[in-house]
Amino acid sequence: MNNKTAVTGRVMPEGIDPSQGDMDELKRDMRSAQLTHWMQTNQKQILVAVIAFIAMLIAGGMWQGHNQSQHASAATLYQQALNEQDATKKVTLMQSVSEKFGSSSYSALAQMELAKLDRAHAEMHLKALMNHPEAMQEWVWQAGLDLAAIKLEAGDKTAASQLLAKPVGEHYQQLRHYLMAMAATDAAEKRQQLQKALDSISHDEALKSRIETLLAKTAS
Repeated sequence: MNNKTAVTGRVMPEGIDPSQGDMDELKRDMRSAQLTHWMQTNQKQILVAVIAFIAMLIAGGMWQGHNQSQHASAATLYQQALNEQDATKKVTLMQSVSEKFGSSSYSALAQMELAKLDRAHAEMHLKALMNHPEAMQEWVWQAGLDLAAIKLEAGDKTAASQLLAKPVGEHYQQLRHYLMAMAATDAAEKRQQLQKALDSISHDEALKSRIETLLAKTAS
């Protein structure tokens, strides 16, 4: 067979050059033959790869389904805890949410509720909320302010000031500046913080009234 013989076994007549269409067809045949040979040689590796890929798809679907099921269970238990009227049972249910679904946002919400229900361990619950990976930033801001208030009640102004030094969103600034005024040891600093609190966005009329009263007292 001469050099006009194709890899596929097709022979070109002497004196006739193959056309571009013939050459394209020959190239396709060559690639097909090479692919077939490669698949035959590596069929075991291909089979293993296909099985692994299918297993990955199945596992991914199962994991997604598991996540959805966990989310639904956490939501149901959290709602049940919110609806519970008995304080002791409510605490138990919230603790259950936190323990069983620790990596979910419902666990963070449960810690927020526990900080209000279980006052003896409020500091522990607030810290857990602040460090929770699924906690919204707004929850963390509120938890930090609540913890600062607890520190102030305990007379620990240094710890409170450290917590209040952390920035918060504008809707939390009034409470922050009010607490900073309570933590201030200097009269001028206290008045300055109260004024900042009064100038901030207000969502609490009772707090605003308290700030105005304190400002009036510092002015006299």
